Amino acid sequence: MKKSGNIFLIDVGNTSVTMGLWTGGRIARRSRLQTAACSAENIRRAVVKLAGRSQPDSAVYCSVVPSVNKRWLGELNRVVSGRTIVVTHKLKLGVKIRYPRPATIGADRLADACAVAWRHGVPAIVADFGTALTFDVISADGAYVGGAIAPGLSLMTDYLYEKTALLPRLRRLHPYSGIGRSTEEAMRVGAVVGYRGLIRETVQYLMHAMGAKKVTLCATGGNAAEALRGLDMKFIIEPDLTLYGLYRIWELNEREEAMQ
Repeated sequence: MKKSGNIFLIDVGNTSVTMGLWTGGRIARRSRLQTAACSAENIRRAVVKLAGRSQPDSAVYCSVVPSVNKRWLGELNRVVSGRTIVVTHKLKLGVKIRYPRPATIGADRLADACAVAWRHGVPAIVADFGTALTFDVISADGAYVGGAIAPGLSLMTDYLYEKTALLPRLRRLHPYSGIGRSTEEAMRVGAVVGYRGLIRETVQYLMHAMGAKKVTLCATGGNAAEALRGLDMKFIIEPDLTLYGLYRIWELNEREEAMQ
């Protein structure tokens, strides 16, 4: 296996881009960039800042926003001395793919599945709290088999604000107990309590469909801790789960190349 040096880990989501630099056996640096701000100039600045004084040996890139891929890959090729691995279902992922149309699986979901199998074992369900809330199911024999997709917490609350005349935008979702006694409190009850119900019912449904009583539950994404607060289910919260998955994908595919 090739020795791991400085590796860029790039996860392009609908709202933001999460970047990490793997060096010394860990994610040593992290940064973020709004996806809407992904001009070539901003990408260049972000990449140079993340690299610091080092030149990355390689990069692993996953994206669910095709419109920015050419810009990102162009800037990575300028900075990275080796190759950039673009995550698809055709790579070695550490999990099998048992899904009717594997090319339609989001690259971030593949990275999450790879990471949870590597770090926590199977069977597992990963809840990724981004613009959309995705649930990914990895079976007991280590296969990605599908999942569920729901609106993300911020998407749900912002939609209420944007599509109604009088409802306010919820800036922060503090926990709330009791009956809502103002419009904002009522919205908070719906968002916080209702969202916990969505998570609980979806997970229970998926576990029943898996035929499993004991499943590792793992959560990642910006709203994970906030959304899960008070939920009577034990989740492992891994903010860097997707980045870990990208590193593991690099490791698996570089090993294969080195053995050829």
